[in-house]
Formats: sequence, structure tokens, C-alpha cells
Amino acid sequence: MIELRAGELHLVLDPETGGAIARFTRGGAELLRPVVDPRLAAQNGRAVAGYPLVPYANRVAWGRFRFGGQEYRLARNFGDHPHTIHGNGWMRPWAVAEAGPDRARLVLDHAPPRDPAEQWPFAYHAELLFTLQPGALRIAMLLENRDPRPWPAGLGLHPYVARTTGTALRFEADTLWTTDANSLPDRREAVQGEAEFALGRLLGATEIDACYAGWGGSATVTMPESGTTLTLAAGPPMDHLQVYTPAGRDFIGLEPVSNMPDAVNRIETEADNGLRILAPGEALHAVVTMSVDRAA
Repeated sequence: MIELRAGELHLVLDPETGGAIARFTRGGAELLRPVVDPRLAAQNGRAVAGYPLVPYANRVAWGRFRFGGQEYRLARNFGDHPHTIHGNGWMRPWAVAEAGPDRARLVLDHAPPRDPAEQWPFAYHAELLFTLQPGALRIAMLLENRDPRPWPAGLGLHPYVARTTGTALRFEADTLWTTDANSLPDRREAVQGEAEFALGRLLGATEIDACYAGWGGSATVTMPESGTTLTLAAGPPMDHLQVYTPAGRDFIGLEPVSNMPDAVNRIETEADNGLRILAPGEALHAVVTMSVDRAA
């Protein structure tokens, strides 16, 4: 474990468990909620408060896709879920390249056939640079194509934001993809009604599992019990926001991501699917910031 501190903020990283955030607190109060998800078997039952989505975000339908005239099949990695999910960065131990009192850099190299091609068939290098300041956590992400072939790439971050009965959420977006019975995008809709948070509102018992597009790049969660607001911000290429508010759970999945779910199978049908085709040696960069303030 790696511990970073700055002012009231305390960050614990777990490099061995997929480069995960183990805890993120302000004055002892949880900003992110450590969660054990038995479907994420590679985490070996460890509680994590967030983890990177590398080399793509969200689902690949039925664990298969075609690219460059070739069909690829991926191993299932989410319990009995029929789709492959969230890349393989969360499944692998990351090496510690740098660690200080308020800064840490983790690296991961995936190189088939040394590493399992059924996790991802293309070689890549990834880095996570965590920088903790008294009022914010900055996470710089890098994904570089180390393969001789071009391939479709994506990035994301999956924090479990702490949720109570008084938690409120605010962000803007233009449209969203709803999710069908197979947990895949089925149609695109304007953001309205129960799915709209532009003016901010209590989550209450709201249940959402949707990918938002055209979001404003900033989402704020108000946590009245701890008197805190957590603002999650990300610029391009994190042009999508996956929101998951399961009923009866004490967390929100509030995930800035570059690509929509099943993007690799929708390259031809969804112009803004979010994937980037990386040439050999080309890299994708992203920055996610979590700013922490006292609630008004």
C-alpha cells in the first residue's frame, strides 16, 4: 500500500490490486466508498474505492469484436456476466515507479503472448500519476500502443463515490444511451426527467445505469453528513460519463470515460463512440481531478 497526505486529504493506493484507490478521505470521512464486488474476481475479495479502466472502458458485448478484418474473442471477467468488462488493467498488479509523500506513479506493461491475449490481444504500456494537494487529487493517465498494429483504445476511471440519503448530484449533459436487458446500449435519448441532474438534486432511491454524452466535464456530489462537496472534472478525451446508482447501495459509480459501452462494436454506427485508433507508438492521455471543498 502507498499512502499520500496533503492537508486534510488522505489517499491510499493498492498497486497490487489493479492500481486501485483503496481509500480517499477528508479528515477521516470517506469521499470514496471501499467496495467489495465478488464479480471482480481478480481483486481477490479486496475492497477498493476506485480503479482505472484500461485499455477501454465498460463492456465489450459477448466478449468479441472485429477490427482490421480480424475477429477477436476476450475471456469473460465479471462473474456470470455475459460481457467482458472494464479492460484488464484492474486485473493486473501495477509496478511502483515513483512514491513520495504526496505523489505516486504506477506503471503497467501488457505484452502478449507473455501476458494473456484473451484479456487484450494488443501490447500496451499504461501509467497512472497520482498527485495529492490540500484541496484536490489529480490523476494523470497514459495509454501507449506498444504493438506493431494499430488498435482501438479507451481510458476511464471507476470511483465509488460515497452515497447517503442526503447525497445530491449535479452535472450537465446533452444525451444518454439507455441500457437494455442485456446491459448494452439500446437507444440514445435527450437528457430529461429522472435522468437529468443539471440543476442538482437528491439521489434518493433513483436508479440509473446509463452513459451520458456531451457532458460538461464536471460533476459535483454534495455530502451533507460530512459537510463536503466532491467535484469530479475531466476534459477530452473523457467525453462520456457513465452513471450507476444502484438501489440500496452506499455508493455511486460516477465514471469519466473516453468511450461509450460496447464502443468497439459500434465504430461504424456511432460517430462519437469515443474510441481512439492508436498507431504503433502513439499514446492517449487523460486527466481526472477530484476537488474537495466544504459544503455551503
